[in-house]
Amino acid sequence: MPQRLGALIKLVALVLVLAIAPPTFAAQDVETLRKDLATSTDFRVRVSAALALGKKKDVGSLDVISKALTDETAAVRSAAATALGAIGDKRALPALDKAKANEKDSTVKGAIDRAIGALRPKTKVVVAMGKLENKSGNAKVSSHFQSVAKAELAKIPGVAVATSDSEAIEKAKSMKVPTIALDGRLVTLQKQKEGSDIGFNAKVEFVVRKIPEQSLKASVKGNAKALLDARAVKTDAELSQLQADAVTAAVQSAFSGANKVLEDAAK
Repeated sequence: MPQRLGALIKLVALVLVLAIAPPTFAAQDVETLRKDLATSTDFRVRVSAALALGKKKDVGSLDVISKALTDETAAVRSAAATALGAIGDKRALPALDKAKANEKDSTVKGAIDRAIGALRPKTKVVVAMGKLENKSGNAKVSSHFQSVAKAELAKIPGVAVATSDSEAIEKAKSMKVPTIALDGRLVTLQKQKEGSDIGFNAKVEFVVRKIPEQSLKASVKGNAKALLDARAVKTDAELSQLQADAVTAAVQSAFSGANKVLEDAAK
């Protein structure tokens, strides 16, 4: 009986080892693949490592794979692009865009294009950025409001940005998608005090118009505060930063979920 119990204990221990071991081996495998991709002198090993990391969809390997986009061997660069597309993380887009701009090999460029296509949402509407006005009475934030509005609009999924109505119409025609225009204004930027905190409250509004008809279709509004302990605000530069933070947050608030509004307005 004791011998049988001892055998059972050994069997249970063996099962536990087998159950615990695979994740450890898997983790070691990823580390090995990353090292192979970064340091192996054999390009075939680097190609294999990149593709294997892509197959594993290991987001922790984005940096090492992105660096491989500049590998001296075209096959490795192509494999790196393919791997980034397979992982499907949009954080790889800046590296892919940069690689595409510098790439001379047509085969590698094709792999990069496919990866970018897999990561970047397809354009559903072309938006012309129209007039951006600052009605807050604070002229210092005008350029910041304009740059933030353009930058945040470009981040909206499915949106391609144009600088004018005419450019938007041409882009939309070539892409076979609808087009609209967006005019915006910084409505207010007011100083706030809440307890021991000081800061600013910003309100923005964007109006959507259909082009070329110029008919008004919708509007989106944003409202946000930027506050900081008054004791931490000692210079004009720090006050200016609070103003900029409030404006940025208000624009982000307005554009949150705006892709549906823009798509509906374009119909």
